[in-house]
Amino acid sequence: MDDRLYVPKIPLISGLLVAVSNGAAAQPPGPDLILRDSLVLEETEEHYIGNPLALFVAPDGSLLVSDGFAETVLRYDATGRLTGHLGGRGGGPGEFRHLGGVGFVTESVAGFLDETGRLELFEPMTGAHHGSVRVDVNNRPASFAVWGDSLWFAGNNRVSSASHGAIAIAELMAATGDGEQAPPIVLDRGTVPAPYREQHALAGSMSIAFLDVGELDAVLGFTGSPFLIRIAHDGAVTDTVWIGRALRRGEPDEDEFLGAMRRDRSGSQEDLRSWIFDFFSGVSMVRELSRDGAGNVYTLHQESDRDEDGTMSGARLYAAVSRFDGDRGCADTLIPTSDVGVPIPFLQGSTLWILDRRLRAGAETSMATVVRRFTIDPDRCTGTVR
Repeated sequence: MDDRLYVPKIPLISGLLVAVSNGAAAQPPGPDLILRDSLVLEETEEHYIGNPLALFVAPDGSLLVSDGFAETVLRYDATGRLTGHLGGRGGGPGEFRHLGGVGFVTESVAGFLDETGRLELFEPMTGAHHGSVRVDVNNRPASFAVWGDSLWFAGNNRVSSASHGAIAIAELMAATGDGEQAPPIVLDRGTVPAPYREQHALAGSMSIAFLDVGELDAVLGFTGSPFLIRIAHDGAVTDTVWIGRALRRGEPDEDEFLGAMRRDRSGSQEDLRSWIFDFFSGVSMVRELSRDGAGNVYTLHQESDRDEDGTMSGARLYAAVSRFDGDRGCADTLIPTSDVGVPIPFLQGSTLWILDRRLRAGAETSMATVVRRFTIDPDRCTGTVR
């Protein structure tokens, strides 16, 4: 989801044990978050973070930040020192007209999606441009996952209803610069859940997909679904995964979602706009997912408020843990962030990075960009941040 739709969040509140809204027994508090480190990203007059869209962590610990203001990806070492950038504003090779928040980073290649329909590929350390490949509108990925020598991607093919696909990274690289070749990224496996097959704007906006791939299978989740799907590599569904809920509002169930999309839309555009904002203000949305070697599944959830003018007036991020063994896991620890700017998460296994903005001490307008790294403890469910 494009984070530019959101505005500063409300301050941190304590994680409390509450009963789920359907009247079931109280859900255990969320997983403990253990703060490992915090660093301030270096910014200069020439290269600074104006509108952060996404955060990526490279295998060597480098941090890459997609910035929509400068249409570039800033690169930092593990200490927060600015070491370069990838791409820039423009329409030429390696440049972005509309840099999005979708990308991936490996040891040898980093790819970032231009929302006009190109995946730009770079050498992650030097910033050298490897080339680009076309991405058509029906196969546009919402997220990437790297597994071995393959790049996996998830989304919603509005023609076939396929949910994900994969390509060898070598094959992707070989397709760069070949304008005559069909776009190599194809969503051709699996099927999106029923609500997302509706031809409705809400179905499209709530079908943002997230993917984690392992040796035996993959886990797939969607922004508007209160469950995850466990799938074989060929796309066959093998299980669904329950996501606990306690503090957050919760993602809509399928009946509620379908009912919302099929309601009478004969009113004015302003009424429709107001209704859509009300809908988003009443639910939570899956924001990220990952899995560790033990099979625990980690999800991040975001919810927002809306002021009288229809402007998003707050956003909160929660962490939850689900398990395949039938255990209900841990629901909803509110992630500590400032009330300045929009927090950007990156989740990898049980490790969570949060890019956050804060005012510098003694300054009214100068902001610092901070990245905090947490470990999510799947076994200790007290909702504590320590």
